[in-house]
Amino acid sequence: MTSGMLVGGALAAVAVGGVWWWRWQRRVAARFEASDAARRPRDATGVVIGAAELRLPGSNGAAVLLLHGFNDTPQSMTYLAGRLQAAGYSVHVPRLPGHGCALPELARDARADAWRQAARTAYDALQATHERVFVCGQSMGGALTVLLASSEPRIRAVALLAPFIGLAPRLGWQFRLARLSPVPYHKSPGGERSIHDPVARRAALGPGIVTAGALLALRRVALDAQAALAVLRAPTLFIQSTLDNRVSESAGMQHYNAIAASVKEQLWLNGSGHIISADLEKAVVADRVIAWFDAQA
Repeated sequence: MTSGMLVGGALAAVAVGGVWWWRWQRRVAARFEASDAARRPRDATGVVIGAAELRLPGSNGAAVLLLHGFNDTPQSMTYLAGRLQAAGYSVHVPRLPGHGCALPELARDARADAWRQAARTAYDALQATHERVFVCGQSMGGALTVLLASSEPRIRAVALLAPFIGLAPRLGWQFRLARLSPVPYHKSPGGERSIHDPVARRAALGPGIVTAGALLALRRVALDAQAALAVLRAPTLFIQSTLDNRVSESAGMQHYNAIAASVKEQLWLNGSGHIISADLEKAVVADRVIAWFDAQA
């Protein structure tokens, strides 16, 4: 047998193995995608039913931009949005890129730059049509709020709800290792502890599935927001639960103390998980956010 024949055989084996690997990955991806489509049916535009953006008109000339969290949807902010509208505020809850849609769109569109641009575009639209604009973000939405407000002095005040800022070393390694996994999608563990209210937990529309690319985008936003705390000067309300399963109490204290704003306030809850806008103490959260924005008007 000649060396050419050996090389040719090796290349053929590699090619066959590559095709098998690609087909296996596609079969795994198809199972994830089919399961998600059955659990979260979508409308004619491809958006998960109930996960569309929210736009609520107000009456007091002021507006609030609400930013939902990573792997979540505007649905998680519905109660807070309604309470803000009842208090007179116009409200916009955009659906961030890669969220509230099919898993292939999560893989394609969940990118840090896209999230930041979506927040900026939504803010600019509200600023163009309202006298005063406030911003409130939850989890990753809180990190996006920090990034937006640290570079936009016109924002009257912000509210950070369990903001996902910085990254614990344990999570940092998990995020990096996700890139080495042979499967395109990964289950997101611990989500059932993010909402303690069983009714609200069943109503949640997040997929409970992530991609390596989305995790790395989240890491980038979280770390950028941590650095931006030192230049965040808008009056800041910071609310977190002591039972938060995503952000530790010590991290919450550290991030609050790093905020440069001279006007700031921290509130600790004791009966909720991470998604505090939809959990057992959602009324307390809404009361404090409304009072904070009213006081800064």
